[in-house]
Parts: sequence; C-alpha cells; structure tokens
Amino acid sequence: MKLNIKLFSIFILFLVSTSSFAQKKTPFQINGELFEVPGKWEYKDQLKQSGQFRLSNKDEKISLLISVRKPEKFEFYKEGLTEKELLNAFYKWEYDYWASSTGVKAEVSEVKRNEEKNYIIWKIIIKNMPQNDNKDRTSYLLYAVRNNNLISFNLTNNTDKKTPLTEAESVELLEQSYLK
Repeated sequence: MKLNIKLFSIFILFLVSTSSFAQKKTPFQINGELFEVPGKWEYKDQLKQSGQFRLSNKDEKISLLISVRKPEKFEFYKEGLTEKELLNAFYKWEYDYWASSTGVKAEVSEVKRNEEKNYIIWKIIIKNMPQNDNKDRTSYLLYAVRNNNLISFNLTNNTDKKTPLTEAESVELLEQSYLK
C-alpha cells in the first residue's frame, strides 16, 4: 500500500513537472534575433520583397509577419541616428505611407509607445477590403530597434476567426513576442 502511494506520488510529480515544462512559446531566430512567440506557431514562408517571415497559429487562426532588417537599406536612414531617432524615422516613414492617399482606404493610429524598451505599437485598419468580402481588416504592428536592426511585427486576425483578438490581447501578444 505504501509503495502504491509512493509510486502514485512520483507519477503525479512527474506529470506536474512535465506539464510545467511543456512548450508554451515557439522560438524563431530571424537574421540573428531570437523571438519567442507565445503559443504554437509554424513557419509558412518568407515574403522576398519585404523580407518578412510569415508565421501561422492554426488554433487561433491568426498570422504574424516578422522582419529583421538593417537600417542602411532604407531611404529614411541617416548615419549617426540614435536608436530612438532611428525608431521614430522608421515608424514615421511607414505611418506616412499608410496615412497618405495611396489608393488604399486605411486608418492609422498609434496605440502604445515604450521609450524605455524602444518600441512603438500602432494599428492599421484597411477599409472595405475586396479580398475580405468588403470588410475592414485590422493589423497591429510593433516597430522596434535592437542591435542596430529594424524589427517589425505585423499581427493580423484572420476574418474567419469567430472572435478576433481584442486590442489589448493583440498588444500583449506583440509585447510578449518581442520582449525577452
């Protein structure tokens, strides 16, 4: 009887310790930068033109694009910029593109700025997308500078998801994916 209780206790301890070490994040290394994205994600492909890596979470029906690029390749780059100045130039360059009349009806707005950790979260709402049954599509973006790399995350809720992530959930996922 005592042996059964000891074996049962060891078995329970094993289960608890195994489940507590279960994979709760999916690691990805992109151009030398390591990210740990919460949940189970798989690599889909790389968009050659933008250098973005596309990840998919089938359970949540959401996709995430991540890019890590050298700033020298961008038209807004100027030698001698601090990381903060570089981040602001990167954000302004992209923000201005989406806010301008490029033929795409889009609303852009800043959601959160963290000066200490050097990142900006913002969102784009593309209006009446023909590819989306003329519904709006919202993407949340995190732009950052780390190790002289421009880092961008683009989180888009797919339209077939019954309940899309809220703004708070989207921001939390982006922050958890970026911050170590």
